[in-house]
Amino acid sequence: MGLLSACSPAQLPLAAAWLGTDGQPVALVKPCGHDRAGDIDLFSWTEEETADGASGTPESPDSDTGWQTPLVGPPMEPFGTTTFPLFEPPRSWRTEATGPQKLAPGRTYSLTFKVYEGGGVQYTGDLYFTAKDLTSLSPGQVWADDRAMSRDDFDDLVDDSC
Repeated sequence: MGLLSACSPAQLPLAAAWLGTDGQPVALVKPCGHDRAGDIDLFSWTEEETADGASGTPESPDSDTGWQTPLVGPPMEPFGTTTFPLFEPPRSWRTEATGPQKLAPGRTYSLTFKVYEGGGVQYTGDLYFTAKDLTSLSPGQVWADDRAMSRDDFDDLVDDSC
């Protein structure tokens, strides 16, 4: 009798964020080569919560901040490299927002996109950051792979990861 096993898709540092000239957060998602991503989500949680929303203390419902692509309905149009205001994703993605759409102190954010192949997830592009991470950036820097770096260094990181 054979054993069945499943592998988790690779999680790659293929997204970056920074504050735009207007002080609002901007995101860049960059699938490998000519790959096209099939969905994207932004979630956040406080230090008391975990990434899956579990919490030891009750929070008001409007404390969650983020958006996601719909789970029902037609699939979203696949996308390649895209730069957008973090809390104003392209309309073509048809995202559903949760809570205030602004960067808040004390929250950790997770931006994740998925690239599909053969009916399954080939890899994900992942970015984790806080408001403090973005406000600590020097001009010309982005936050990616849990650290500040130049845009050229981010491009090199993507090339190396792909």
